[in-house]
Amino acid sequence: MNEPLPPDRDLEDEAIERLVHLHSGRASASDRLAFQSWRQLSPAHRAAAQAAEELWGALPYTETARLHQFSPSVNVVPRKRLRRGMSVAASLVAVVLALGLYIEGPALYADHRTGTGERREIQLADGSQVWLNSGTALSVDFTETRRDIRLHAGEALFVVSKDSERPFVVHAADGEVRAVGTRFDVDLRGSAVEVRVSEGIVQVDSAGAQPARLTAGLGLRYLQGRAPGEPHEVDLRSADAWQRGKLIFNRQPLGEVLGELERYLPGQLYLTDDALRGLLVSGVFELDDPQGMLNTLAQTQPVHITRLPLFTLVRPKS
Repeated sequence: MNEPLPPDRDLEDEAIERLVHLHSGRASASDRLAFQSWRQLSPAHRAAAQAAEELWGALPYTETARLHQFSPSVNVVPRKRLRRGMSVAASLVAVVLALGLYIEGPALYADHRTGTGERREIQLADGSQVWLNSGTALSVDFTETRRDIRLHAGEALFVVSKDSERPFVVHAADGEVRAVGTRFDVDLRGSAVEVRVSEGIVQVDSAGAQPARLTAGLGLRYLQGRAPGEPHEVDLRSADAWQRGKLIFNRQPLGEVLGELERYLPGQLYLTDDALRGLLVSGVFELDDPQGMLNTLAQTQPVHITRLPLFTLVRPKS
């Protein structure tokens, strides 16, 4: 029995790029024939094409594309199958647009927002300062008796001006983070909120449970509709590093590192092998150099990284 060929990552990358085009809805019959010819150039090309097809089928956000898998044994695409492929392509476009609206929706009514990879500092009417991380949207509502901030998405670092007559409250995922004269960070991802305090004291309320009190150097997490979790110590040097244009990781699992890097990169990061998720990563990444972040990861970890238009693949290095 012949041993399987070791993977050629350059050929696999090319095969993946070709598959992306074939499933884009813009591919012609000649493009499909060209892929057929390409895969027959050598055993290494065939192995790369097969590996790319298996990977494509495993991607969680290509479920509908599986209805129109490219068959290597068919040279001519039947009209019925082509119509079905066009329908699937249209469905994929609709899904992408829907995801875009979901992500951008909060920004449609937010007072302040940042795009992917963008960070911004703003000063509020009371003199408080706010740093907005990548992909963040928030609204401001100040009255004579209250200072309310609604965080729609993303992460913001607050340095609050003292005003004992007007509490400063950040609303996120149906919870409240209340402070008077302090410095703290609120990070909203989906229905999960992480609160970290670097100066002063804040009170966290969620789901009508007993409020949690945080002092400097502590943080906690809560889910929408759930009580606040237990306070824990935080590494403030690493937690606030994004404000200085850096990400600092000290022996953090690769899965968590990728989750953080994804905030600053277009599209999605997809780890193809869960066995890599627990790898410990240490290092300093420059936020103004997204490609450099990925290059550093590839140089320091046993992973191979492939950039594509809508997502980035992180695979085991051969």
